[in-house]
Amino acid sequence: MRTYSLMAKAEFGEDEFAEIDGYRLHYVEAGKGPPVLLISGSFSTYRAWNPLLPILAKEYRVLALDYLGTGDSDKPRSGFRYSIGEQADVTAKLIRFLRLGRAHLVGASYGGAIVFNLAARHPEVCAKIVSIEGGILRSKALPSAPLEKWLGYPVLGDLAIALIRTGWFNRLAMQVIAGDWFQSMTKAERRRALDEVSFNTRSATRNAWYWIGRSPQTLIPFEEEAKRITAPILYLAGKKSDFREMTAETIRFLDAHLPHAKILNYEDGIHDLQAQKPYEVAKAIREFLALES
Repeated sequence: MRTYSLMAKAEFGEDEFAEIDGYRLHYVEAGKGPPVLLISGSFSTYRAWNPLLPILAKEYRVLALDYLGTGDSDKPRSGFRYSIGEQADVTAKLIRFLRLGRAHLVGASYGGAIVFNLAARHPEVCAKIVSIEGGILRSKALPSAPLEKWLGYPVLGDLAIALIRTGWFNRLAMQVIAGDWFQSMTKAERRRALDEVSFNTRSATRNAWYWIGRSPQTLIPFEEEAKRITAPILYLAGKKSDFREMTAETIRFLDAHLPHAKILNYEDGIHDLQAQKPYEVAKAIREFLALES
């Protein structure tokens, strides 16, 4: 097997690689039992799941993925546009390659949209799905993303990425991501969040970040397929999230077309619920996965 270099060895679990469609995919694996695949949010590495990994690995074979464009996975400069559908297709092939059968899928934000897409378009690889503030519709109700405009220009975008990778803006980025949670964060939580942002920015590339940022616009509609999802669904949302309007759209869709979905709203929850409330989120996931279908 080919040997790959790593930004840093996994804190928990074992670093693994697979080649799918000629692309290198990195993931961290821990535990034994039914497979659970974790897919993080926009621009994030698998490290977004570090607080949950040891908890879920007590009962499950957990695989936390660096999807294409992040972490130690490949970041193709052409031939791949980092759309939700493309990421879902690659992930479905990874599940088949690893012979996981039907895996439980857990995704946050961008990853939460990917797991919906997987369940809709690749139902044969899905057991249960958990989406944390993921979307189904091509929503217009999203926060503005000024960085996207800069990344669209090669010279200015490369300069922006070079500045991002210096780490100078990590603390500011961490505060923006934390939102209302920032004021109540403990020192340990701030340190953990800052470390995660540091790894995210160290692996940044202009092309990948530009197209990941544009994923709401490049999304090929899959509402009709989504209406036929039969996999059990758990949807988690935060009432203080910057994506409240988008999650409200998703909840209305679930209520109208997938009434079997279980929805949990957190009164003080932000967009990155898995970071803000790792133990509560892990508990909700474990209880949901343990239910008989």
